[in-house]
Amino acid sequence: MDSLTIIKKKFMEDNFANHLGIILDEISDDHVKMHMKLKPFMNNFHGMPHGAAIYGLADAAFSVIGNNNNNKCVALNCDINYHASPEPGKILYVKGEKIKQTKRIGTYIFSLYIINDKKKKRKIATMISTLYCTGKPYDIKKNND
Repeated sequence: MDSLTIIKKKFMEDNFANHLGIILDEISDDHVKMHMKLKPFMNNFHGMPHGAAIYGLADAAFSVIGNNNNNKCVALNCDINYHASPEPGKILYVKGEKIKQTKRIGTYIFSLYIINDKKKKRKIATMISTLYCTGKPYDIKKNND
């Protein structure tokens, strides 16, 4: 099984991402695209999507792109800047790209945005993240279904 197939399978097992309704749109060796609908349970006491929901989408993208070479990696740092608050009910998108990956350390950048009513991207947040790769592969059992 190739490494991109493995990470897609692992992502399908991510309970938190499933709870948020995160959809994996595209994955390659150096980029990822995902989205989710901002649902009412994600709102804070201002009635707007909670920062943790926005971060959750960015972190899901980080986990997928950071672990897409069948090498278990863990976050060392995630630095997120919020630029605007998205409207409830909108679709929130994330695009992540690899900046640099060595044998053990990787750095990635993520752009989170919505598409406004004028069909233009409106930037919501930016996250830069660093990870550590353990060098251990995932133990994937083949299903003969």
